[in-house]
This record gives sequence, structure tokens and C-alpha cells, in this order.
Amino acid sequence: MDTAPTCKSCTNDQCIRSVPLFASLNHEAVHALTAQMEHKRYHKGDIIVREGDRAEGFTVIQKGSAKAYRLNADGREQILYIFPVNDYYGARFLLTEEEVPYTVEALEECEVCMLSKEQFRTLLYTQPEVAIEIIEAMANRMRVLESAMQSMGGRNADLRIASLLLEFRRPYGREVDAQTIIDLPLSREGLANYLGLARETLSRKLNELEEEGVITLIGARSVRIDDYDRLAALASASY
Repeated sequence: MDTAPTCKSCTNDQCIRSVPLFASLNHEAVHALTAQMEHKRYHKGDIIVREGDRAEGFTVIQKGSAKAYRLNADGREQILYIFPVNDYYGARFLLTEEEVPYTVEALEECEVCMLSKEQFRTLLYTQPEVAIEIIEAMANRMRVLESAMQSMGGRNADLRIASLLLEFRRPYGREVDAQTIIDLPLSREGLANYLGLARETLSRKLNELEEEGVITLIGARSVRIDDYDRLAALASASY
């Protein structure tokens, strides 16, 4: 981990503006926040925060991506969430002293912008409407996590995989010749771990989706969506 120079996004107030949580703040409030943010750079595999640590504050992923995970009783890694660029974590710890219940690790070269608890509390005193935004954002994050837990539980493998591809479509997708190619942030093993599937099951199901014309596998880390309607139908199916 290195201390990074002030990022251009923060200098132009875009780091905070890119986070929906702060989209409604006025210019003065945003500028006051970005002027105080601490900037750090992490290499692939670096630990940004470790399970059991005290949260340093609110952290924006300004460049790169990271994963949140916990270790199971048998020592296996269970991925809980993937943070793409412009996502954030730490909002739930801003007003509490609880320990972080997961580890956050950089998936690639990663730059973050951090706002301390003290700075954030000062913001709440001067901009109380932010508290409402935090509640709404945290409720939305809980909805995503609950959906992920449901996918790992009662849903079948096809539905889990389809849901994951749609989840990754926005942050990791790019349009090429009117089709979406998703550059996956995890290896096959990482994806299987995230979904609660055996790696062999994931590979078999991806191959089946390719044979059915739903997707095309491009190497080990990219997927092209060929039939979005079919993929969406699989993701919303009830079994």
C-alpha cells in the first residue's frame, strides 16, 4: 500500500460526485469534503481493510476494483461483494464503533479516497439531508446482499449464474458492435466461490449457456452476451 497523490477526480470534485450518496450535495459541501480526503494506492492482492479491524472511514474505490470476503470455518474464502470503480464501502461504520466483519482485498491496481469518521460526522451536522441518503443507500446495499444470499441458497445454478452476469453487466460491461462484453473481475474459481458453486459446475453451466446461444466465452475472463432476453429470463425464473 502506498500513499497516493491527490487524485484528479478529487481535485475536480468528481470523486464524491460519482457516488450517488453525495450527488445532492451543494458545491461548497462537496469541495470541503474532497479537500480533506486521504488518498491511497494498493497493488493487486493487497489488503485494504482486514476483518476485525476498526473502519477508518468512508472509502471510495476511485480506480480498479476490490472484493469483500470472509473465511469459512474450514478456511475457504467466501466472497460477499465486489466493489467496482466508483463504488464505496464503510458507510455502515461511520456512526458506530463496531469491527469490520469482512476483509477487503484489491483485485487489481486500486486507488481509494478515504473520508474519516470525524470529517463525515461534521458533514452530517452541516448537511443533515445526507443522513437520509445514507439510510437509503444502506437499504439498497442490504437488498443486493440479501439477493446474493438468496441466490446462494434456494436458487439453482443457472439462475445464480444468469443473475451474476446481469449484475456485472453495468460495472464491467463494454459495448462492442452493439453487443455487451463483460470483462469478469474474478477468475473462474473466484466466480464459483462467489456463487457458492463447485468450479466444475460453473464451467459446465457456462459451456451449456454457450451451446444454447445465450453467451459466448472469450478466453477465461470475458463473456459476450448474445441473447439478453434469454439471460434475463433465466435470472428471473422461479424454481
